[in-house]
Amino acid sequence: MIIRPVLFSFFLLLSSLGASHTYADDSMMFSELSFPDLEGRDISMTEFRGKVVLLNFWATWCPPCVKEMPSMEKLRQKYAGQDFEVVAINAGEETESVEAFLLERDLTFPILLDRRGTSFMTLGIRGLPMSFLLNKEGRSVITFLGERDWLESAQTKLIEAELAK
Repeated sequence: MIIRPVLFSFFLLLSSLGASHTYADDSMMFSELSFPDLEGRDISMTEFRGKVVLLNFWATWCPPCVKEMPSMEKLRQKYAGQDFEVVAINAGEETESVEAFLLERDLTFPILLDRRGTSFMTLGIRGLPMSFLLNKEGRSVITFLGERDWLESAQTKLIEAELAK
């Protein structure tokens, strides 16, 4: 499979750059994204309209991706009952690999599969992990490149500001 070496190259690039964030071009229409979940059901980002969404792109072989997942789960729990959701899209791996990875973790947020890695071209994913904070209309507010502790105040303040709108 060619996608794994390409993704690994992105990971190496990311490691050399360090974590960063940018304010996103809100013209990116995330509502057009649709990927299968682990059961094979297509999930469209339109299903999350009206919610603030942390949209995360990751892979099982990416150590920073794996490291930030527990804080993403805690973030989801922190805002449970509010108009907030975490959605993680696995980039370029088969269902079986992702399922095996998840057996060892207690994650409750939706995991979607981008088996062909089409999101890299469509969204300009520059490395893993890469996350987008989407507003309630489904537009990107800010882009995060690199691993985060999602419970740090810098991230939670951004989420709370979007929830208040």
